[in-house]
Amino acid sequence: MIADNRGNRLATWLVALTLASVSSMAFGANVVIVNVNAAGVGFNDPSAPNPAAGCNVGETLGQCRLRVFNQAAAQWGTLLQSNVTISINGQMTALTCSGTSAVLGSAGPSTAHANFANAPRPNVAYVQALANSWAEADLNGASDLNANFNQNIDNGTCLNGTAGWWYGTDPSVPAPADRTPLLPVVFHEIGHGIGFTSLYSSTNGQPSTGAGTPIWGFYLFDTETNLLWKDMTNAQRQASAINDPDLVWTGPLTNAWSPVYLGPPAKAIINSPGGIAGSYDAQTAEFGAPVTNPTTADVTLVDDGVGTARDGCETPFVNAAAVAGRIALIERGTCTFAAKVKNAQLNGAVGALLFNNTTGLPPMGGSDSTITISSLGIAQALGNSIIANLPSPGVNATLGVDTGGALAGTQDGCVRMFAPNPVQSGSSVSHFHSDAFPNLLMEPSLNGSIFNKVDLTLALFRDIDWRMNAEDVIFLDPFDFNPCTEVQP
Repeated sequence: MIADNRGNRLATWLVALTLASVSSMAFGANVVIVNVNAAGVGFNDPSAPNPAAGCNVGETLGQCRLRVFNQAAAQWGTLLQSNVTISINGQMTALTCSGTSAVLGSAGPSTAHANFANAPRPNVAYVQALANSWAEADLNGASDLNANFNQNIDNGTCLNGTAGWWYGTDPSVPAPADRTPLLPVVFHEIGHGIGFTSLYSSTNGQPSTGAGTPIWGFYLFDTETNLLWKDMTNAQRQASAINDPDLVWTGPLTNAWSPVYLGPPAKAIINSPGGIAGSYDAQTAEFGAPVTNPTTADVTLVDDGVGTARDGCETPFVNAAAVAGRIALIERGTCTFAAKVKNAQLNGAVGALLFNNTTGLPPMGGSDSTITISSLGIAQALGNSIIANLPSPGVNATLGVDTGGALAGTQDGCVRMFAPNPVQSGSSVSHFHSDAFPNLLMEPSLNGSIFNKVDLTLALFRDIDWRMNAEDVIFLDPFDFNPCTEVQP
């Protein structure tokens, strides 16, 4: 009965949200990009863009890049409430990249402040843009955040199979299979700079600001120790930062809205043989068909005939006939996840399981709008167990979801935060967990299909005292229900 009532009230609130979002756009924030690139590079690159890059006619490459940044800034401006301009020092420079990995970009707040005029809580530290919005004054006289993105992506030498950035800004126009959309990456990173960051070090547990207790400390909670981060020692926070799956967010609005945005978790289900049958944790891909429409078939280990033959990086496969109509089992390494799954599709596979070559689940990042089959990342141990049962007695599997369990990316009713062991610098703690499904904007591995969606991110921002445009609708508790309440101290 409670679930039925919640669903009925939720439908009413969602309709109201749509109307309020349209009518409240005039009360946004002015978010501006300050070009800090040197002459001739990044936003100041005078060269002509690749015709396939999604730039407008007549733009230089630098102008094209800056247009995307301005679009991401404008999107946040329609969502936030602030009478003080939010200023972003933005640039594109050469960052780390290789054939299999790359730093796409990063952003973070310039400073944090506490006990300013109109502060919503005493002795609590807020990132500068948020603090300015309450103080109705520029508290530092400098840019509120710094953002830097990788221009090397356009060289075609990063991420094998990737020709460069996609500079399109219309979500209805898909990016080419060989290009990485820039807009969702910038949109995500600006989110960090305006508040989606813990202001704690994930490596030593210390607050990264001396201004006061970081606002995130009031909502980061460890379900094993039963402590909020604000009540922990540095050593306890250091341990909690790697205590997956027990690091969660207790903010009431984020958890109240979690059933709207999260569904059942993705699972790799082994149907036979009986010795390894079961439902296994899996990582969804940022590309291809969703596993909400299950795919069931026998499994075949790929053989591409070159080097590590089971990495699926060359096509056609030597065993293409055996792969056709089946779920392809592929090992991580050498080329991108998207390239592996695309090769499996080209060889007739109806789905793909990518097993890790190290601990944990493979992140399954990437983009390719031409991939139509579903795929999941699985643990190395499960991959080896499947191989041990091939070709006899054979393995039958389903790429699907666990409809009887908790919502994906939650623990004890609370939304989980990213807490891998070992710590992943720049990703740990200050992201929703990568197990969230469907994918969320502020996960550590960004899904290009997110584009301009904000999902639970807005609810978390309201938890940390941001005032939002649709505040009178979405950020009132819509159904007096917080599944996380019972675990709070």
